[in-house]
Amino acid sequence: PGGAPRPPPPPRLSTADGMLLLASCVNAVAISWAGINAQAYVTATTFMVLANLNKFVVVAFGIAVLHEASSWQAVVGCGTSLLGGAAYARARSNLASRPTPVKCSEAEADDEDDEKASLQPA
Repeated sequence: PGGAPRPPPPPRLSTADGMLLLASCVNAVAISWAGINAQAYVTATTFMVLANLNKFVVVAFGIAVLHEASSWQAVVGCGTSLLGGAAYARARSNLASRPTPVKCSEAEADDEDDEKASLQPA
């Protein structure tokens, strides 16, 4: 009668397209599960770095495999993400190789023990 026109039906997916869509969904679930699982093993900062590096991988995959347009902004963003991840990994590595500092209270307790030992008759 006088209603709005009906939209056209969505295009039909070929079998190959359907399989790619299903593989994409399975991959997304696997990535999400791995991310949730990784949170139990890493610090919050490490998890954020991993999330940003994951975005780099997605953009790089789109440019290299899917031949998406690679603007200078995308290239700079990918480079920045890689450099930031590398800098963070280096900082974590340097931090892990440092000796553990002695707490002030432990050092004072050791000094007191030394004083008591020196006052004891031999």
